[in-house]
Amino acid sequence: MFSFLYSLKIAIIFLVMLFSHQAATQCCTYTLTMQDSYGDSWNGGFLEVYINDTLIGKFYGQGFGSSESFEVCENDVIRLNYTSGEYENENTYQIYDAGWNIFFQDGPNPIVGDVISMVGNCNDVAIPGKHPCVALPLVLNEDKEANNLDFTGSGIRPANCPDFLGGDLWYVTEIPRSGNMEISIQQLNDVVVGYAVWQGNSCTGLQMMACENTDNDEKKSSLKIYDIPAGQMVYVQIWGRNEGKTQFNVQWNDIGRVILDGSELPVISINTLGQNIPYDGKINVKLSVLADGLIHYEGDAGINIRGASSSGYPQAPYSIETREQNGENKDVSLLGMPEENDWILLSNFNDRSLIRNTLSHHLFNKMGNYSPATRICEVLIDSTYKGIYIFSEKIKRDKNRVNIAKLDPEDLDGDKLTGGYILEQNIRGENNSFQSNFSPIDHPGFDVHFLYEYPDAETIMPKQKTYIAGFIDSLETRLYSDEFGDAAQGYRRFLDVPSFIDYFLVNELSRNADGFKKSIFYNKDRYSKGNKLKAGPVWDFDWAWKNLGICDLYDNTNGEGWAHLNNDCPTDNYSTGWYVRMLQDTTFANELRCTYEEYRKNILDTAYLFNYIDSVHTLVINAHIRHFDRWRILGMSGPAPEIGSIATTYAAELDTLKAWISTRIGWLDKNIPGNCSNVSATENQGVHHDLFQYFPNPASELVHFKGHLNSRNAHELNIYNSTGQLIDKISIEGSNIDLKYRFLTKGMHYFTITSAGIIGKHGKIVIL
Repeated sequence: MFSFLYSLKIAIIFLVMLFSHQAATQCCTYTLTMQDSYGDSWNGGFLEVYINDTLIGKFYGQGFGSSESFEVCENDVIRLNYTSGEYENENTYQIYDAGWNIFFQDGPNPIVGDVISMVGNCNDVAIPGKHPCVALPLVLNEDKEANNLDFTGSGIRPANCPDFLGGDLWYVTEIPRSGNMEISIQQLNDVVVGYAVWQGNSCTGLQMMACENTDNDEKKSSLKIYDIPAGQMVYVQIWGRNEGKTQFNVQWNDIGRVILDGSELPVISINTLGQNIPYDGKINVKLSVLADGLIHYEGDAGINIRGASSSGYPQAPYSIETREQNGENKDVSLLGMPEENDWILLSNFNDRSLIRNTLSHHLFNKMGNYSPATRICEVLIDSTYKGIYIFSEKIKRDKNRVNIAKLDPEDLDGDKLTGGYILEQNIRGENNSFQSNFSPIDHPGFDVHFLYEYPDAETIMPKQKTYIAGFIDSLETRLYSDEFGDAAQGYRRFLDVPSFIDYFLVNELSRNADGFKKSIFYNKDRYSKGNKLKAGPVWDFDWAWKNLGICDLYDNTNGEGWAHLNNDCPTDNYSTGWYVRMLQDTTFANELRCTYEEYRKNILDTAYLFNYIDSVHTLVINAHIRHFDRWRILGMSGPAPEIGSIATTYAAELDTLKAWISTRIGWLDKNIPGNCSNVSATENQGVHHDLFQYFPNPASELVHFKGHLNSRNAHELNIYNSTGQLIDKISIEGSNIDLKYRFLTKGMHYFTITSAGIIGKHGKIVIL
């Protein structure tokens, strides 16, 4: 009996000890949250999590933010190992325990390798408001008076928000039916209140929309948020300046839809008929274009999201196609532009000045080249205000756009096979491009590709592919030959020098990070219409006219750096490097210098440029307020990683742009290659074809036009001044020209030789 009771006692003690041990080893859920400030995931970076030296997962940040959960038991040893990818300055992460306390956090530029080893804890309790996942509720029109006295911080850093050091608390609210809301903050003590608004489908995958802070004098602030997608919640993060302890009152209100009763700008209205706008393929919508109180268009259209990285901007860019009711293309004149059916709405999300694209197109056009016409406008989609856009012609072959010959599938021999063509350099897909047989002269081994823009990859015929690839090969063969600078036998036989000079100047003046690697267009007309490759039109300047922290070429605040040397930087697409070779030709360098100096007297004079900027400021004097209410991007770097101080008002942003231009032009004045005064008549004969010449160039006043023209019909020699004004017209009989023309004014001049309205020859002449 004693033995049984003793054994029972031992068993009970063992069970008590067992249950006590199991109670002591309770388990809980830890959460890993990962962010990418650019929104394109971690680009190869990943975090490995080990528990008691067992790998439980390899985690990659997705999009702007993502999360993963894993089980941890009391006293487990948690070890982290981080492997880096590209763009590490964008990556951050946090690990939270079950009470949403920060277990560990790192980034941007997280530590690589074994990061930390810590012991798990499952005893903490979540405090309401300390993290988005335990956010406090915020009710419509209801004041909340609170403070951050007991809050140490969520570990979530609002990017580009000044004076944030933690101590934040969180609120969450339901989305109003309008999708538009206003957050109002009243500061109740002497510590400035900072706050940020976030949205997302989950409390661990949020994207910041905007941030603000109260003013020390008025002690209040408000922030309007527009067009919040259905099914998402809105989170408000609140803190005291520099981790200060602050008291505040917070409220939110439904502000309803934005109504545009009137605008000084054209208003583009799009009714999607309840459809989502896709990236691939267009949906049919109803389009209305209103300007100056008149309806310019009201009818059917197709629309889709366009662009590469810009397609992911909150203010997305779009392609629009005006259509008949049956879906066929419909050529119409919109906002004073010639009739066509293809149009573009360019986003300004990466351009707080609202000017960078329009100014660039304006300059290239003023230099005597075709550049897409643009109009600044306001856009509504399904009655939702989308802000200020640039309405633009799409680059395409057309008599009123890139005016080259039409190339049909049956044009497979003779003069018709030789044009016209439009090529592009950009990120390529499968079977839509051909590769050059040459590498850039300063980067052997780099591969260069040309995309088929017109005819496009789906319609261009094999023989046409062979022809245009052969033409580019002939050009590059001459360019890289020992006789490359020879006027008749070198690269000039295939390349239109004036257009390449203009393209260079617009993209170098703006120090365009994309201008020599992608969004580059070339066009070539038929043999009978010049047969030379021209540069342009210019395109894509939202990464231009600013200092960028992407490479030594672009981060110089003193104005220096050559954008055409972009192959020296990490790049997603290689440049041809043609300018590196052409600048070894003293004639080209001298022509470049002469052209630049002439333009500096008019369209590149800072007074001219600043007057253009001021005219846009006047144009958007009211609309820009709505735009920056809609898109809270003042004071913040956009997708292009800008360096230096960023203006917090629109007027200051334009002043910053003017200062940048002044600095850049000052550097270019000293560093543009070439010597204008040393250009000789024998060096610069302006050969547009081996049977046609105009010389000397530059000249004192007399220029000799001599050679064979492209048609046997009558011709006209048209002379223009530097502003593009026609100053003289001379009739020419037959297919030959041999005349000397006396210029009466100094400076840059242009000429065209036309037959039946078609330009056969053209060029630029400098009169010294």
